[in-house]
This record gives sequence, C-alpha cells and structure tokens, in this order.
Amino acid sequence: MLGPITRVAIVAAVGVLGVLPGLASAQDLERSRHIASSDVLSQISMFTFQERRTSELILRPTPVVSAGEGKAEVRYQDGNADVAAEIRRMPPPASLGPFTTYVLWALTPDGRATNQGVLTGPDGGRGELETQHSASQFALIVTAEPHFAVSAPSNMVVMYNVPDRLRGVETKISSLFERADYSSLTPGELGERPVELLQAEYSVEIAKAAGAEEFVPNQLYAAEAKLDAARVALSSRRRSERNIAPGIAREAVIAGEDARRAALVARVEADAKAEREAAAAAAAAAERERAEAAAAQAALNAQAAAEEAARLAADQVAARMIAERRAELLNRLSMVLPTRDTERGLVSEIGGVQFATGTADLNPPARESLARFSGIVAAYPDLSFRIEGHTDNVGADGMNRELSLRRAISVRDYLTGLGVSAANIQVEGFGPTRPVSDNTVPEGRARNRRVEIVISGGMLVAGNR
Repeated sequence: MLGPITRVAIVAAVGVLGVLPGLASAQDLERSRHIASSDVLSQISMFTFQERRTSELILRPTPVVSAGEGKAEVRYQDGNADVAAEIRRMPPPASLGPFTTYVLWALTPDGRATNQGVLTGPDGGRGELETQHSASQFALIVTAEPHFAVSAPSNMVVMYNVPDRLRGVETKISSLFERADYSSLTPGELGERPVELLQAEYSVEIAKAAGAEEFVPNQLYAAEAKLDAARVALSSRRRSERNIAPGIAREAVIAGEDARRAALVARVEADAKAEREAAAAAAAAAERERAEAAAAQAALNAQAAAEEAARLAADQVAARMIAERRAELLNRLSMVLPTRDTERGLVSEIGGVQFATGTADLNPPARESLARFSGIVAAYPDLSFRIEGHTDNVGADGMNRELSLRRAISVRDYLTGLGVSAANIQVEGFGPTRPVSDNTVPEGRARNRRVEIVISGGMLVAGNR
C-alpha cells in the first residue's frame, strides 16, 4: 500500500506558452523555465528532419543516471517519422523515486510532449522501442515515470537527444508546456507483485492528490474498483484468475490517469464558477442597493419581468443554436468518418480495416481521415473525446483487450500530435465485450473490429454557448 501523499504538483513551464489564466491556483502549478533542474541541462536540441533521410541521435544521460547510454534513429517520410530508440545500463527506476518505468517523449516546438511508449520495466537495464511521430520537427527525451499511461512528463529527465549523424536542421527548445512533480508521492513496495499493480496504485494516488475525490468521484471510484479487482484476482487460488490480474491493473492505471486529468479540468472549472458566482453576488448586492434607492417598486418589478422574459428568449435562441451547431458538426464529421448522433454524444467510427491485422498501426487512409477529423474539431476547443477500442471475439480475451487499448491509444496519440489537447481525451479498450454485430459470421466480426470516438461536452451540451 502507498503512504500518504501531501501533494503531486503539475508543473507548467512559462518559457514558451506561459501558464493559462486561472490555471495556476487551481492545479497548484509551479513555474519552471528549464526542462530539467540541472545547471548542465538548460536547453535541448530540436531537429527538423529531412524527407527520406535517416538521422542518428545520441540519448545523452543527465547527472541522475550518469552511467546510462542510449541512441535513436529517426527516418522522416510522407508526414510521419519512424523512431527506433534504445537505452542500456539504466538503473532501476525506483532508485530515482516513485517510478516504475522509463518513457520516451517527443517534444513539439511549442513545448508540448507526447508519450511515445515505454522503454524499460522496473529493473531498468536495457530496452528498445520502435514508434512513430506525425511531424518532421521534434526533440526526444526520456523520463522516469510512475506508470506507462502518463500524459505529461515528470521532472525526472534522465536522457535527452544530441545529434550524431544528423540529416536535418538543429534548433533549441528550453521549456515544457506541462510536466509533473512526484516528489511528494511516497514510493510503494513492489515485492513479488506484478509491476502493473504498483503502477495502478501510483495512478490512483496521483488522481486523489489532483482532487479526483472532490471533483470527479465517479471516475476515481471506477479506477479504485479496477485496482481492487486486480488485487482480488492476484490473491486468487486459481492460476487463471491470477494471470488476468496484470491486465485489470493496466485498466486501473488508465482509469486513474483519466480521473487525474478530469480532476484538473474540473478544478479549473470550479474555481471559474466560484469567481463568476462571487461576481454575480456582488452585482446582485449592488442591484439591491439601487433598488432600495429607487422611488417606485412597480418600476423595479417591471424591470425584473422584462429581464426574465429576455432571459427566456435568449435561452430559446441558445437552444436552437446548439441544435443547429450539433447538426452542423454531425454533417461535417460524417464527410470524414461514419458518424452518428447518440445519447452519449456524436460517435465517429474507424473501421478495423484501417489497422494492419493484429497491430495498432494506423494505415495512411486512417491517418488522412483523422487529420481531416482534427481539422474539423479544432474549431471547437471545448469538446471532449473518449476513444474506445473494440475487437471481435477471435483470440484470447486478454490479448484482444490489449490490442483494442493500443489501437485507441494510437488514435489518441495521432490526434494529440495534430494539436488536439490530450487533456480533453480519454481512452479505453473493451476488447470483444461490446459487439455491435454477430461474431459468428465474417461480416459481423469485421463490423465489431472498430475504434469509436465519442464526442461530447462544449457546444454539444445545453448551457454552453
């Protein structure tokens, strides 16, 4: 079990974009200008890679892992960069703090980071990763992280890229838009347990520290329930149940990270609401004073009636506008991906044929459709997205769940690479548990292999104008 946590801070760098208005107090943010807290490391090289050329980079260790070694190859072609990274001689992540893994990040020119994947497990040592990034200009760093599903890099930067054989142009980036400080997170004991269980414990505790209990209790409860289910499965006498414990724990990790992000957003909204209510209360008090000074109560009543009528009329107009904008967005999205209107929101679907068989790699038509999709939703920054992966029932249940999750994560990472805010995206893999067609026939199984993007919030919700 984890010990008490006083605070897990999310650190925003102000060197590139600054701290968003109202965000610092709500998330207990701290300002930091440099990517790593080290006199040695104040800037990181960023590269614009040449088309159809391969560049070789060195992943240079920071002082916290001075014995570590690493390298990466990058080949950019047709709007996508293939990245192959390797690290070795790495200490166990837990030796640096409450960490279980090393994660590779791609940094964009504006200081935003994309989780490219896990390089090693809890033992450290050597690890490899092949991944893709949908841009020609980026930098690579490696950080120690509490779990695999983190959406913002920690301030424990252990490696950063430097050129070896560069085929491109070098610039500098000196700050990150967002990063996490886990210095107040009490390290847990792994023991003989699967590392996924410790990662799930970290994820849930981090979500609590972000205010999930207060702001998104249902999401936190879902994460805790998955964590409890993983513990129960691990303690079972049946090997089959013990074997599924790591998979359930991975789901808890993702649910905890989703709750953390949702809590941070909710805290900002709550603070903004409190400010609006305080302003409204002050305005109401001033109005009462003016009313007391007014000579005729009848005039005040007439004014109140007129204001109420205007409000009702404005609400009716707003309702019509929301309906029209929802229909407009549905029509626009339907031209890019099959989209339907549901009680959960608008649901855009990516069919299974747009993934290579058995992999989570998006094929070019899928990437093109998602690029057009991102261009449409960019006009609606308040929208929220829930990316859900599904499979047919062929193969092992656990493998299908993992494949569906990886496909959902691939879609999420591709969208965030195109500028869709990661804070507005949740992912989940359901495997074969939610079929929409008959799995006994090939056509039905093909229909069930899909990724759905559920679009909600923002202008799709009554009251948001």
